[in-house]
Amino acid sequence: MVHEPKISLKIGELLEVLGFVWVRKFQIFNAKDDTSAKSCTSSCGHIHNISYPFRLNDDPKYCGDVRYTLSCESNITVLVLPSSGKYYVQAINYNDKTIRLLYPGLVNTNCYSMPRNFPPSTDRLYFSWPSTSIYYLKCSNPLNSSLYVDTAPCLNNTSSSSSQPKTYIATSRSGPWNAEGMALGHFEYSVDYSNVSYKDIHNALVYGFELHFVLFGICQGWTRNDACFPDTIPGASTLD
Repeated sequence: MVHEPKISLKIGELLEVLGFVWVRKFQIFNAKDDTSAKSCTSSCGHIHNISYPFRLNDDPKYCGDVRYTLSCESNITVLVLPSSGKYYVQAINYNDKTIRLLYPGLVNTNCYSMPRNFPPSTDRLYFSWPSTSIYYLKCSNPLNSSLYVDTAPCLNNTSSSSSQPKTYIATSRSGPWNAEGMALGHFEYSVDYSNVSYKDIHNALVYGFELHFVLFGICQGWTRNDACFPDTIPGASTLD
């Protein structure tokens, strides 16, 4: 009489096999999601190349990196930085890893317009070098120095009384301690500011400033193959 061989697995061995199968499925699932994250492309307004690591907030959850989420408001691409506020996206350069931003409040055809918020603080995702810092100062006495640019006729009324405080611009890496406002602009340090008008500076502000984006930092969801996914995609939090 031929007896069938009996296969017996201890509970520990069975759990080990099941665990291997689960991990393998998990790895395949993550590989698919990572490929999808880097293949999504979106557009908003004149920004047509929103792709990894960036994503729009209404994109599918697997697209891009959740840390680099943009929004589309009235056909304008917007980046919100918690420490600084809202900025309008003007361009994204994936080769240089830069994103060019515009301050809300600045209008190209109106040199009276000014930035509504302060420059963004450096964090783990973005840093602002090599943009130039621009400082707004109010002075009760006229300044006759090539280090300062008179904002007339935009912010200073040339016909106003000499006793009225006047606004000047200083451009340097370490600005004056008593500045009332600050912005970032795209300038060359070699420029002779004694021959620059405030309208020139305003035009540079309207062009925007650049931040470098770096592909690392703390992920608020879970990560796989350098991509960050939100916790709303299931099954990933246990194997970060």
